[in-house]
Amino acid sequence: MARRKKSRKKKNSPGFVARLFSKIETRHWLSLTRSLGLLLILALLTTGGAKGLQYLEKYVQDVTRQRKVSLKVVLKDPQPRWVNDELAEEICLASGVNCDNFLLDETLTETWAENLRRHPWVKKVHLVRKRYDGMVEIDCELRRPIAKIRRGSQSYFLDAEGIVMPAIPFYRHLVTLKGERSALPRPGEQVRSEPLLAGLGVLVMIRDLDERLSRRDRLWQELQVMDVANFNGRINRLNSYLILYTSNKTPIRWGAPVGEEVVNNEPPAKYKLASLYRTHKKYGSLDEHVYVELRDYRKEKADPRRQPG
Repeated sequence: MARRKKSRKKKNSPGFVARLFSKIETRHWLSLTRSLGLLLILALLTTGGAKGLQYLEKYVQDVTRQRKVSLKVVLKDPQPRWVNDELAEEICLASGVNCDNFLLDETLTETWAENLRRHPWVKKVHLVRKRYDGMVEIDCELRRPIAKIRRGSQSYFLDAEGIVMPAIPFYRHLVTLKGERSALPRPGEQVRSEPLLAGLGVLVMIRDLDERLSRRDRLWQELQVMDVANFNGRINRLNSYLILYTSNKTPIRWGAPVGEEVVNNEPPAKYKLASLYRTHKKYGSLDEHVYVELRDYRKEKADPRRQPG
């Protein structure tokens, strides 16, 4: 009878992880345990801190909603001297700031800035800044009028670019544009009328030079009207296309629009400008003449009421 072989018991060898840990010395174990403990504590603190900040933020928002802050809007200094209190208040109101605004809303300042950009008097918004004491500061550049125009019973202002603005009490001198009956666009939009833009082009040249001169050499205050009725000779091609008038109705025959002078027929605009100021300086006033002719290619021509001396 065959005998069965005795089975050998298989020795249980330690696994890979056990062998790996067995190679780690005790001092390394202590260091590793300490590091793992610190990481666990840091993770708990981070999670708890995030939850705490969320709770705190929600608490602050709830308190801010319940606590109505009295908002005050101001235009940042310096503003031009001609900006009166009524215009400043109108622009501040146009921002749309009100006490129902939630001050912690990060989109508020951009919303207010966009409201301001739509205002006809605002040329550029530099900055809108809110403070949590309820102060809102507006830093913007306003359009500066150069001429005024009437449509029916309403008056409007135009800046150098031809942007239409509602009229306000204005202490600076403006020249009245007349002779064009086309409809004006809405305030805040640019006029498309070629006659009006041509008249503005002349006024801009005169005002820019005038402000660089001493007070005694300036003549801007004497100008009263820019008549564009004969633009491009649509009434009479022999007459001046653009005519300025002083406050005493002395005509100043400017001629063609700036840059549209016919060669060998009219001098360029810069020579007309120089001629205008020489004529003014010669007698101290444009109203000392029956008329001032600036279209003469050879030299300025005027018919004085009196001769010097």
